[in-house]
Amino acid sequence: MDYTFFIGPILGGIIGLITNGIAIRMLFRPLKAIRVFGLTLPFTPGLIPKEKERIAKSLGDVVANNLLHQDVIKNGLLSREMDDKIALAVNDLITKKSTSEETLRELFYSFSGDERGQLMITDVTNKMVDFSYQRMVKMELGPLLSEIAVTEIVNNLQGSMFAMLINENLINSAKLKMSEIIEAMVVDKGQGILAGIFEKESNNLLDKRLCDLYTEYQDRIPEFVTWLISTYHQLIDKNIGNLIHALNLSKLVEDQINGYDVLTFEKLILAIMRKELNAIVWLGGLLGCIMGLVMSFV
Repeated sequence: MDYTFFIGPILGGIIGLITNGIAIRMLFRPLKAIRVFGLTLPFTPGLIPKEKERIAKSLGDVVANNLLHQDVIKNGLLSREMDDKIALAVNDLITKKSTSEETLRELFYSFSGDERGQLMITDVTNKMVDFSYQRMVKMELGPLLSEIAVTEIVNNLQGSMFAMLINENLINSAKLKMSEIIEAMVVDKGQGILAGIFEKESNNLLDKRLCDLYTEYQDRIPEFVTWLISTYHQLIDKNIGNLIHALNLSKLVEDQINGYDVLTFEKLILAIMRKELNAIVWLGGLLGCIMGLVMSFV
């Protein structure tokens, strides 16, 4: 049997395997430029070490603009699966803490830290006070309360010796004067009064034991979980744009990749594409074998 017929396909296959293997290897090697007599040898450093910064920027742009853009992240954060995870986590935490002697304040501080937690509580309280104060000023309580107060006074004086002194002008004058006093009191002292009320009530709530809170409000837990998820949706809807802009996902990915050394970057790529790169090497061997077979007939 003449085995010379197989020499061409075998040599072609070997050459194809070697050349494709070298080509893929040259994607990563050498790591640095090689200079001979002051001249840089072609294809040194390897393509990926040479173009690492450009590749990092391109990957960052692809991830931010095509894979994880605002709509994708928003849909993920507001998905039904995420709602179920939040509800499950909250219910598990409530069940776990339902018999705890720990106070609500201590629980909150365990997540935030004492100093940061107190700052957050103070900030929320101040915002609630400011919001309530502005609403109270806009309600124009002076005319409303003076109307109620003067009407009540007049009704109580009916049948007494002072009833004969009451007339329409006196009533209107009293309403006007009382309205001015109430409005001035709301403007001058309303914020301080509200601050005292909110501080007292927030302290009473925060210093309650979790077991007592569970006993008192266990029937309203589903309502609380629903409110929490609704508030979460509102926060995401309102702030997702600013969050994505502040995150700057493209730059984050780019900096992360640039932070890797070339060997680590090589391992990452090989971990993702090792099977495909090996397939290219074997494809080179197959094509070389076919070309050698064709040449055997020429």
